[in-house]
Amino acid sequence: MLALPRFTPFESESPQHFDDGFNINVRGPFFQLQSLLPLLGNPSAVVFTSSAAASLAFPTTSLYSATKAAVVSFGKTLAAELAPRGIRVNVLSPGPVDTPIVNKVGISDEGKDEFANKTLLKRWGKSDEVAKLARFLLSEDSSFVVGAEMLIDGGARWG
Repeated sequence: MLALPRFTPFESESPQHFDDGFNINVRGPFFQLQSLLPLLGNPSAVVFTSSAAASLAFPTTSLYSATKAAVVSFGKTLAAELAPRGIRVNVLSPGPVDTPIVNKVGISDEGKDEFANKTLLKRWGKSDEVAKLARFLLSEDSSFVVGAEMLIDGGARWG
């Protein structure tokens, strides 16, 4: 099974890559939440992780972006379905964040610089910055935030 995202041209995608991508990025979180429902009380909070790629159009990311867009859709739809049970569902969509996987997916140094320069802060995000936003969304401090997609992308301007 695919462990890392692959960014390949549309015509190079295979049914196996499609299945792997959707199994990891969509099926996994969907059924994980389903399995946890009996443990979630009222109130509870859930945060799905998507990606800024869910709403962007980068070449070679059609499959990855589609899986992340599905996660955003699930998050918003499940928020409406589970809110009456006191379960808040939100989605966290990071942009460029410096994590170990960045070096494993083949982004060149020039590509990394290009991503950094697209942010208003001119840098990549840090994983602890994403974790702090996730912690907020899971806390009572965000008790009126539900069904939201929160971008954490340094104010990226992709166009």
